[in-house]
Amino acid sequence: MQVTLSEKIYRELRRRVLAGELKPGTQIINRAFAQEMGVSLAPVREAIYRLATERLVELVPGAGAFVPQPSLQDLEELYVLRDAIESCAAAEAARNRTSGQLQALERTLITFEKILSVIRGEPSQLASDVILNRWLDCEEHFHRLIVEASRNRFLARVIDDHTALGRVFGVQRHRAAILNLPIAQETCHDHTNIVMALRDRDADTARRLMSEHIRKGCQRVLDYLRESNDLGHG
Repeated sequence: MQVTLSEKIYRELRRRVLAGELKPGTQIINRAFAQEMGVSLAPVREAIYRLATERLVELVPGAGAFVPQPSLQDLEELYVLRDAIESCAAAEAARNRTSGQLQALERTLITFEKILSVIRGEPSQLASDVILNRWLDCEEHFHRLIVEASRNRFLARVIDDHTALGRVFGVQRHRAAILNLPIAQETCHDHTNIVMALRDRDADTARRLMSEHIRKGCQRVLDYLRESNDLGHG
């Protein structure tokens, strides 16, 4: 029972950090969170230490636990990890995906197209915060589906242990200007081509397309953050 409770607290804290509900610099007050969740301090402390091992929480001696601000170097390293793992996962997914998993990915493409239509209809042709969050949720779901379709438990474990998807998409939240119509159109095109490669069970093409897709996304995000001076470099 205690393990289940600790896991519940961990998942809720993790969700809030990755969703941007707990913003960088926010101090996590053990007692306040324990009261909010109706639990003792022990599972909260355990969850915070676990998050600290994932670098989602920073423990400052004598001060407490804080939500850190990821640096540009952090993001670059996470994108390198994603490129290595997800391009491999895409190749494995081309070999091992089920018809049900392919259908799930095709449904995701339809959702992307609907969001694209909304952006196209905006006078500025930029996403709003609400639309951006819908897009990022869909993007994260799309990539997780491919990792699952690889049917490789070790690939899935590595990307989860390093919170690679949640962190890179979490950093983009609340920055609506990061998604405009040309980027949305190109991303939809990339997704469609990746799904076609999976449908054709073309592992080599799936690997190449996923790697190119992640590298382009990395360059766009890092360029935006550098220009806006949103993140540190160290």
